[in-house]
Amino acid sequence: MDQQRVIDAFLAGDGPALRELLAPDVTFHSPVADYQGRARAGDVLAAVTEVLGAPRATSILSGPGEAVAFFAVDVDGRHADGVLRVAGVDVTLMLRPLKTLLAGVERMRQRL
Repeated sequence: MDQQRVIDAFLAGDGPALRELLAPDVTFHSPVADYQGRARAGDVLAAVTEVLGAPRATSILSGPGEAVAFFAVDVDGRHADGVLRVAGVDVTLMLRPLKTLLAGVERMRQRL
């Protein structure tokens, strides 16, 4: 799995491309639950890109086998800061503040 390309697809809000870039044995660690495998993790991540749109990168760090994007985004008119870390076959998303995260979780629940 090309970590930088996963980051790029996420930041572009391109759910279909993101889904295709995931490794078959990917694990997506969301703020709410963990999702195993390309099909399930890809569906959830694609929905995340719909809810978040195209986040604005504030910093991107990369090294051997790992890439991390810090980003800013608005969810339902609420500002949020987030981190997407792609390491090996693990993708981890963090989002704050809690009030904005909860608004995003509710929109995700409606989509899924």
